Amino acid sequence: MCPKFVIALALSFFCVFYAISTFPQEPAADELTLRVNAAFEARKSEDAIAVSQASRPVIALTLVRMAKLRLDAKAYEEATKLCRDSLEFEDTALTRMEMAIASLYAKKPAEAVEQATIATQMAPRNALTWSIKGQALLRKSDFEGASVALKTALDLKRDSETLHALGIAYLGMREKEKAHETFSQVLVLTGDAGWSRVLIGRAYQERKFPQDAVEQFKTALQLDPRTPNAHYYWAFTLLQANDWSPTPEVQAQLLEELHLNSRHFLANYVLGISESMERKFAESDRYLRVALELSPSLPEIWMYLGLNANAREERQSAERYFRKAISLREHDAHPGQHLSVRKAYIVLGRILLTTGRENEGNQLLQKARKMQLEDLTDRQEKVATIKSKEGTGVSGAVVPDISEAENQAPLSFAPASNQKSHASGAAAEKAEAQLRSLLGSSFNDLATAEALQEEFALALKHYLAASTWDSHIPGLQRNLGLAYFATNDFAKSAKALAPFAGRAGQDPQLGFALAKSFAETGNKLGAISVLQKMEATETSPDALRSVEIGKLWQKLNQQDRAAKSFRRALVIDPRNAEANCALHLPACSSAAQ
Repeated sequence: MCPKFVIALALSFFCVFYAISTFPQEPAADELTLRVNAAFEARKSEDAIAVSQASRPVIALTLVRMAKLRLDAKAYEEATKLCRDSLEFEDTALTRMEMAIASLYAKKPAEAVEQATIATQMAPRNALTWSIKGQALLRKSDFEGASVALKTALDLKRDSETLHALGIAYLGMREKEKAHETFSQVLVLTGDAGWSRVLIGRAYQERKFPQDAVEQFKTALQLDPRTPNAHYYWAFTLLQANDWSPTPEVQAQLLEELHLNSRHFLANYVLGISESMERKFAESDRYLRVALELSPSLPEIWMYLGLNANAREERQSAERYFRKAISLREHDAHPGQHLSVRKAYIVLGRILLTTGRENEGNQLLQKARKMQLEDLTDRQEKVATIKSKEGTGVSGAVVPDISEAENQAPLSFAPASNQKSHASGAAAEKAEAQLRSLLGSSFNDLATAEALQEEFALALKHYLAASTWDSHIPGLQRNLGLAYFATNDFAKSAKALAPFAGRAGQDPQLGFALAKSFAETGNKLGAISVLQKMEATETSPDALRSVEIGKLWQKLNQQDRAAKSFRRALVIDPRNAEANCALHLPACSSAAQ
């Protein structure tokens, strides 16, 4: 085991708040800025305990800020993990609330309810925590529980989104009059506008009140004939009410939507599916290709292009499209959400069987059968079976395909002209770079403080975290190597510190750690080389370090050099017990007493 004093001397605050100079100076009241400033003051005190205590809340909140960026990027699992990592440093209602939001987007309502419930317990006077809990309960179809949570939120703060959710809860409980009254309150807050009527219509449509939904969409278009999405959701409601049969009226409403916006993703997508079902493959391809430009990662689009190509007996094109659909599904974070893509597996499997590729073809068909069982388990009985060799299904097949596309283009509870767009790509990248830098430096500071308190296992864990966030922090690789050394992982210590071998003379702690790591991993020549550099250039020898170097020379079977190191230690400290005993001097007994 290496002497602890060596590590304690070796680890210093090389990069305390490396990111402060680049982190944006936000308003004085911003919580993260206040925490960063407090951590900077702790750094100036050079008190390891104070630095540790001040670094942890900075890390906690910065992880939550990073989670919000990941939410904007629809990386819901990553956002959830970042929040869980944040809880290691601080458990707050804000963190629990962000986890609940991420779980909602990730279609995990039970987890969302759990986290939102904890948030309401921690912050019972926070309206947003109650609103999120209510919306999570809505996803679980617990309409009564949702109404209780949403009413609590409204007692604390009235806002249109929570009122809208409460209206949905009333519809779920079949209390239509209460829902109507609640939606009227929404219109008072938002103004009676086309966009707000569309959202109210969506509430009626989701809870299976098609006539009321269509009335809302008609009113939206009377208020503003150019209301986005009104024609589309009118068509969607008719599809739902007519067992997903694309009637002429559905077709007309979708075309009206495209007249307003030729690149409306959902309208193009649904028209592409309906034209495919009518075997109008050229028209279908035209709509699907527009949808593909807008959402190239949705596997169902590729599947329908493949079905169209296969129906025209264009087998090579069909195979290419099906393989793309399958690849996208299998690389999706939640492939279970794309069970209808099994049609691509079935038709491609048949193509492979007919062209002599039986092994792969049978594997695909087996996967399709498994997906069918999963589909039934999820109670999606309306999904159609494959009807013909072209793989074109009956109208019921539209249900899961449209629902997956709906997730690609959710509506926001705000007028289109006033919606805050997500940060542009460049702005988001800049914000992430700043947060990564702050996380890297804060983890580095925390790890250094822990190392100075001889908590080496924690220090190693947090140096690794610092490296993950910002590997370019000055001194980090050195610190990481010394942390490996302190935990007796000599192989990783040697690998991390080897690039710094030339600094062994100027940095004796690093040099000793590298030499011992080399010796412990069988690199005798490397250890000797580093020790020679240290002895040749060290100007301020230390008695304790000289003794440790002497022991290392002994381990390397270099007895003359070991004796020289022990004598050097005695010049500095004549009573040093280990040096006297190593040299078998008479003073050994008295020095040891």
